[in-house]
Amino acid sequence: MADEAKGTGGPAEGGGVATRRRESALEKLKRQLAERAADMPPLEGYDLRKAMKILRSAGFPLDRVRVRYIDSEEKRGTVVRQYPDAGERIDLQNELYQIELCVADSNCIEYLPSIYQRSDLTGRNFLRDFLWIFQHIFNQTREKLDNIHTYFDPLETPPDFLPWLGSWVAMVLEEDWPELKKRNLIRKAVELYHLRGTVRGIRVYLKIFTGVEPIIHENQWPFEGIQVSPYSMDPEVLDEKGNPMDPTRPDFDEIKKAAAHPEWKGATIGEDMMELPYVDKAFVFTVELPMQQDQIELDTIKKIHRILDREKPAHTDYFVIFQPEPEREEDFAIEVGIRSTIGVDTWASG
Repeated sequence: MADEAKGTGGPAEGGGVATRRRESALEKLKRQLAERAADMPPLEGYDLRKAMKILRSAGFPLDRVRVRYIDSEEKRGTVVRQYPDAGERIDLQNELYQIELCVADSNCIEYLPSIYQRSDLTGRNFLRDFLWIFQHIFNQTREKLDNIHTYFDPLETPPDFLPWLGSWVAMVLEEDWPELKKRNLIRKAVELYHLRGTVRGIRVYLKIFTGVEPIIHENQWPFEGIQVSPYSMDPEVLDEKGNPMDPTRPDFDEIKKAAAHPEWKGATIGEDMMELPYVDKAFVFTVELPMQQDQIELDTIKKIHRILDREKPAHTDYFVIFQPEPEREEDFAIEVGIRSTIGVDTWASG
């Protein structure tokens, strides 16, 4: 039976509770490498600008992309070669790799007299190679001018320009926020300002930041509290003549309950209650996040509170509730010598 309790992750025979096989270190490493790796997309035949969009959408950092212009009969600005090849698996967190794109272009030497276009015995032309340096500088400048409108688009602007673009809409961005969240917040800035201080505005802001749909309960507070009552916990019950009522009467308990205050609740300070300031439910709300607290980093929780402090109405208070941990299934299988001892709490029968 001990072997059944240490199963490999499938359901145990005889209707036992299923257990999960422990992940080995090698399997964990393979899983982590698979999560941070991506296939190199096919880029040949695409325009350089579109090829850059494909790389960015695939998760490749554009600062590791090297563009090299070469003589080609293809349309100017078209990617004619790429390295690594399409379909090759690349580790995105490896800082040593680099992507190279060869783009079709024409050399400026074509505009010079033919005497300057001659090659030596090895087929090289120093002037042509020298002019490629200026050709690359010119193409990079022209690329920025042709795509100047992308610098004003929060989804396409370079990461270094995000704080500058956010300042246009007075959006304060945390430096350690993920890049995608910064872009989405800047894109939604005007809409969020229209909704600032409302339930919908807080919900949209938190959804962009956390990636989950929060539930906001207005005029609700998780601590109901108690009210000190002037009525006695054990009131004296009198009969019709004003004398103490006989406790053996069948209706004595009901009469005693009616004499006590119906809303009174007993509690002991320091044991089952704590003292909190008065909370008016007309000016409070509760934010319920469908996320487990132990799965969220402490810095993320602090950022959530800073967002709520900035976006809520100034006269209101809030309380954040996370999703409770799921109940764990206990394995009741018997392991001799570990969970049971024959002759003490287990008996063997034929």
